[in-house]
Amino acid sequence: MGKPKILIKNLYEILQSDKFDCVRWTVDGRAFIIVDPEEFQNSIMPEYFYSTQIKSLYRQLNSYGFKMRSLEMNQKQFSHKWFIKGNKSSLSKVERKRRQSIAHLDKEKDSIIIMREEMKQLKEELETLQSQQNSILKQIRIHSIIQTYICKNIKKICDEQKKYNLEREQERRLVLYFTSMFQIFKGFHFEIASNIIRELKDIGGPQTPSFSPMIFPFM
Repeated sequence: MGKPKILIKNLYEILQSDKFDCVRWTVDGRAFIIVDPEEFQNSIMPEYFYSTQIKSLYRQLNSYGFKMRSLEMNQKQFSHKWFIKGNKSSLSKVERKRRQSIAHLDKEKDSIIIMREEMKQLKEELETLQSQQNSILKQIRIHSIIQTYICKNIKKICDEQKKYNLEREQERRLVLYFTSMFQIFKGFHFEIASNIIRELKDIGGPQTPSFSPMIFPFM
């Protein structure tokens, strides 16, 4: 069985000596309490420990696997399954969590690598999406120009159609007018009209519209 670490050995001897009131075992002897952290730091740590800061001791105890529980009046309670009152032989089993720490660091390192890969992938996907977005915006601008051109041409066609319809209407009315005129003059005989007018002149008197020769020239 190996020797216990100096920190663990010194801490155990301090508790077993009963010389200090600032630290003591619990009633069941399976944990110890730092009753007065300030006194412990000033009186015990400079002599028994390399560090003079009690928070440093807390971190070291944590690295050895001690479980800490905060009590009232800033007191701290620490327990470890191999750190027990009267059981000095088990102190050598209290070891630093080196393997666990290394495994934890390796796990964190792997997590960081994975996160970096994911961030790289997300960045590439973002760049691809931005490129696609720019392409879509260009296509939208092109379609907008095409639609504007089509609308202008449709308007031009509509205007031409309106003009054409107006000309057709005028043409239709002109045809209707000449057709009516042809109907009026259909069957007109110039010689008959001349004879009638000559007879009317012999009658004398004003030629009113009711005696117009246009009434008679049709057969």
